[in-house]
Amino acid sequence: MNVMLLRMRSLLVAIPAIVTIINIDARTYAPYTAFALLALLFGKADTIMPKLAGPILIAELLFFAWFSFSYGGILYLLPFSTLIAAFRRRPAMRECAAWTIAGCAALTMGLYGRDPELIVALLVLWGTASGLLYVTNDFENKRFKFEELYEALTVSNEQLDAARVRMKDYAAQIEQYAQSEERNRIAKDIHDDLGHRLIRVKMMSEAALRLFDVDTDRARNIVEQIRDQLQDSMERMRRTVRKLAAESDGEPRRYALDRLMAESVDGLGFEVRFEVQGIPRPIYPSMELILFKNAQEAITNAVRHGEATVVTVDLRFDSDSVSLTVANDGSLPIEPVEAGLGIRGMRERIALIGGKLEVTTEERFAITTTLPLLNK
Repeated sequence: MNVMLLRMRSLLVAIPAIVTIINIDARTYAPYTAFALLALLFGKADTIMPKLAGPILIAELLFFAWFSFSYGGILYLLPFSTLIAAFRRRPAMRECAAWTIAGCAALTMGLYGRDPELIVALLVLWGTASGLLYVTNDFENKRFKFEELYEALTVSNEQLDAARVRMKDYAAQIEQYAQSEERNRIAKDIHDDLGHRLIRVKMMSEAALRLFDVDTDRARNIVEQIRDQLQDSMERMRRTVRKLAAESDGEPRRYALDRLMAESVDGLGFEVRFEVQGIPRPIYPSMELILFKNAQEAITNAVRHGEATVVTVDLRFDSDSVSLTVANDGSLPIEPVEAGLGIRGMRERIALIGGKLEVTTEERFAITTTLPLLNK
């Protein structure tokens, strides 16, 4: 209950007591004054002893009814002060109805012998005041609930913002890790493959130098082999540089799935069908790398183990995830699929960002990689 109603409660005790004293016989000033002070004390007792507020208010209502019956005047307004105090405690609907009925009875007792019109008017006023106080309480309760809900939503929003920041930081770390892993792999390829080829070219060059004066034909043949080795090494170096080169800002961030399809058709000699479902949108480079690596591994397994002739690659964008399904028309495994190095590597990649890997062998052998998306 707001401060204005509390002040009104005090005024509903003080003003009727002061106005009524005009009609009081001078010989009854002393007891009347004592009873008026007691009425004012009742107005403070429920706030001083809140645990006993219920019994105090009942006693107050009965006292005000007797006081009004004994001294007349406008003391019939005193029970309205009790009504305000009772509703200030925000009682339930049944308790509100009980206070309304009890107040009507107390008013009727206090107004005994008065004009019926006055009694009816005050009873109607009592019922109206009770209804207004109940509606006010209901409005206050809803306002408090709304404020609590708003505060809870504010806290949840702050927690979501903090979680979003942590997820972005985590995604950035995963991206750096993925980039570092790819660089390490490329460095290993350069060391193991290109380095080995260069050493072989150097040894073949030394052999050709020794054979120029002894066997010109063999020396020429070795030089031609060196040329072919260098040509192949240059092509491999170009592919490595293309993988390391950053994409231009004007190009969409797709991790070369279309290029992987083209290389698979040209190099492995089977048909690859690529389809995008849903609404494509940019994803983190680390996720692009995981999808690319898993697609590459799944296509390789389809040829190596399933002897597939047609591979279908479906990239699907949902509201909270992106999934890549690689299926083939090769032979289905007779025994349950065991997780080899390839599948274990795929699971390790997606585990870094909370994704999942599914292998199905119902109609076609299919591997599905699903990664969660962070809604911005």
